[in-house]
Amino acid sequence: MSILKVSLSKLSKMSDPNQEIKDLILALDKKLDGFDRKFETQIADLKSEVRLVKTELHAEIKLARAETQQAKTELQGEIALARAETQQAKTELQGEIALARAETQQAKTEVEGKIAEISGKIDGYGKRLDQQEFVSRGAVLALVVGVASGFIKYLFFTT
Repeated sequence: MSILKVSLSKLSKMSDPNQEIKDLILALDKKLDGFDRKFETQIADLKSEVRLVKTELHAEIKLARAETQQAKTELQGEIALARAETQQAKTELQGEIALARAETQQAKTEVEGKIAEISGKIDGYGKRLDQQEFVSRGAVLALVVGVASGFIKYLFFTT
């Protein structure tokens, strides 16, 4: 704007209007060239900043992807380890269950054997009791017969 004022003041002082217009056009052309250079410089700076930011963002994205992949790999490893531990625990528990079943079966067999042995002893005791009862009855009967014969002998043969 100040150039126009200067140019207008010069225009009024000078006599050749064509020359003045040429001078004004040259001054405006220089000013516009200066603006063009400034704009081109600023646009180039902005483009380089955009490229730099774009490069940084791509690097951050790659880093984030790498970190995500690493975390995924670590978690998959932990999952595989947990599965292996679970399988190992399952195998161990199945072994313990089989051992407990074998021990239970062995104890059952031993108890059945002892029950059979005790049953045999009880049968033997029952037979002995039956025999002792028979003998006891015979002894009681012999005692009763002996007492009765003694009493009869006393009553009838004591004269």
